[in-house]
Amino acid sequence: MSEYLSPGVYIEEVDSGPQPIEGVSTSTTGAVGVTVRGPTVGPPVLVTSFLEFARTFGDFLPQPSPLEINTYASDPTEGGRWWTFPLAVKGFFDNGGQRLFVKRVVSKTAKASFGSFQQGLYARVVADKAPNATSASLEHVIHVDTATGLEFRRGDTGAPLFNANVTGYDPATGIVSWGAGVTPGLVASRGDFAIIEPPLVATDTLTFTAISPGEWGDDVAVLVRPVIGASYGMLFDAAFGDPTATSQLTVAAAVGAGTLTIGVAAGFTAVGGRIIVNGDEYDYTAYNAATGVITLVGTTTESYGTSAVVRLLRRAYDGAGLTVNIWGAQAIYPHAILEFDNGAVKERAVVASVSGNVVTLSAALVQTYWEGETVRVIEAEVRTRYAPGGVVQATETFTGLRLFDDGTPNHLITAVNARSQLVTVKREPGYSDSLLERFPAPKGVPWTELASGVDNNDTLTVDDFVGVDGGSGKRTGIQALEDIDEISIVMVPGMWSSTVQSGLIQQCELMKSRFAILDSPRLDSPTSVTDVKAFRSALDTKYAALYYPWLDVRDPSVHATVLAPPSGHLAGIYARVDVERGVHKAPANEVIQGIVKIDQEVTKREQDLLNPFPVNINVLRAFPDRGNRVWGARCVTSDPQWKYINVRRLFIFLEASLDIGTQWVVFEPNDEPLWARVRSSVTNFLTTVWRSGALQGASAGEAFFVKCDRTTMTQDDIDNGRLIVLVGVAPVKPAEFVIFRIQQKTLDDVQAS
Repeated sequence: MSEYLSPGVYIEEVDSGPQPIEGVSTSTTGAVGVTVRGPTVGPPVLVTSFLEFARTFGDFLPQPSPLEINTYASDPTEGGRWWTFPLAVKGFFDNGGQRLFVKRVVSKTAKASFGSFQQGLYARVVADKAPNATSASLEHVIHVDTATGLEFRRGDTGAPLFNANVTGYDPATGIVSWGAGVTPGLVASRGDFAIIEPPLVATDTLTFTAISPGEWGDDVAVLVRPVIGASYGMLFDAAFGDPTATSQLTVAAAVGAGTLTIGVAAGFTAVGGRIIVNGDEYDYTAYNAATGVITLVGTTTESYGTSAVVRLLRRAYDGAGLTVNIWGAQAIYPHAILEFDNGAVKERAVVASVSGNVVTLSAALVQTYWEGETVRVIEAEVRTRYAPGGVVQATETFTGLRLFDDGTPNHLITAVNARSQLVTVKREPGYSDSLLERFPAPKGVPWTELASGVDNNDTLTVDDFVGVDGGSGKRTGIQALEDIDEISIVMVPGMWSSTVQSGLIQQCELMKSRFAILDSPRLDSPTSVTDVKAFRSALDTKYAALYYPWLDVRDPSVHATVLAPPSGHLAGIYARVDVERGVHKAPANEVIQGIVKIDQEVTKREQDLLNPFPVNINVLRAFPDRGNRVWGARCVTSDPQWKYINVRRLFIFLEASLDIGTQWVVFEPNDEPLWARVRSSVTNFLTTVWRSGALQGASAGEAFFVKCDRTTMTQDDIDNGRLIVLVGVAPVKPAEFVIFRIQQKTLDDVQAS
């Protein structure tokens, strides 16, 4: 109870009356089968359309050759057409299914595709150049300066084109230029590449592996390249001169002048430095303070009048020491690779620490740098693509990746492994997190194609479909469906193996919250009525239904009509009926959408052998002018109380809804007030169910009863913490046999009646 320790007004919230019970979903389906690709680790994946399924698990599977079909496929009790799974998924969505959890099955001997990177540095050509051109546009000019020699190669084969010594580069446009010496007529086109740092082929840096096993991974390619994470300007160091040294020309200077004359100005160093004249930069070797004459390195490129402003460009670094001042350095992080660029030569250093605008380096620089010159943070970018048949279906880009593992999600390996849907990556001995010349480089052309993936579907066994229980999130096959509580319909399309179907049935009977849809056998020749009856004789469960025969559907991947199992289409029909009518409506006398025809024609006389209790095989039939329809609604059970699918699934719905909706009762005081609230909650819920047409009776009292009082539990039950609720419901049964009894009468008989 609440405590009242001092005078005042107290506001309290008190629970009273029944708690509402919400009906659970009955149309969420779980499916297990073989796919082109997709995750094999973790719980089943939810897909809500066939397009989403194709994005995650790939498209249709080709029918394997006889040598690739499992040896058990010739055994009617242990067979299956595992390659029909995507067709069944499409049938599910074509017939009204909305939520499907998919668990991929792979052979234990399947292997994932992989590809390794060596050490070196490449840059791709991004624009065509005319023959005899003296420049090329590269995707980046990192590590490129006027001392760099480039080796250009073909992008598709890696064949050598020509070598060029860089004489100029533009970081903004990526254009590098060179002088004479290139063989006339040779040209680097878009898609070719330049080797900046020759590769070290003996040492691997990274290995990329397809995220799941199978041949699909051979269609995955990976590109790794350096990128500029951010650019900064260097700040002057006051130790190198007066930060306010500014003057004007006193004598006009023409283009090509070797000296400039300025007025007397403090701060201009006599031993040389760098000046800016109206925005143009010049190095100088000496300044005569007495005459005001500045001797330039080289000559002027523009003409200047006497009003031209001359400012001393302050020095930022003088080739000694471990600290540099960088504007905005707070965004730079320890272990980052910095590239310093003075316009002609580049050098790199690794950050040791950052404090304000002061960056401490791990080693001293060699060159001299002036204020405003560029410092770039060098990071990595990883791109992946999935292109089966040369058609790109999926791409990924991960940029701003750090080479050093600083424990953040931005580390190259951490980011790819956490975010990629196509690959994983591991570090190899040759990987360097500080030397740019040891950057991960492809073994040949820029895009590294993964290889050596195998499906080995010819070694699939029924055990791969049943799966193993490795604990939550680590289960495989059918057992992985246990990880998803929302699933209420389960199937393994195309597999009529008794081992596989027993695994489905066992899960349904154990969890008591789901229903299995089973496929009848289909070997190379159509299955006869006698064969399907013999197959059904081994089954006896009130948690599953068996359907016969198979379906002919259009496979757009081969532009042909192929066989498909009925379970996928039936699961979609179950979902459609649940949404449109309710779980109490038998999923029968419903049109089968998205098929060419039913594979075998079943006559009424043949169905007379399959439908009667206790055979209970549901038949799919074609009716003139009424289309292809489901013509059966029975469970494969010998218990007459549970022979109808809708009755079994209605009770699954009721039990699951009551289970979830009364969790609030646990640990409440077990006495009359609680019993009354439970009775009211359950009664309100069942009244809603009755009004939906799911229960028989002209009134709620005829449709159900709820008891929770001293008549349903003893004092011993109460003392042992048991609260017992007795619920009885009268489910509606399908009008399976519609009978009109007609008599012949005379006119007198009719008038008398």
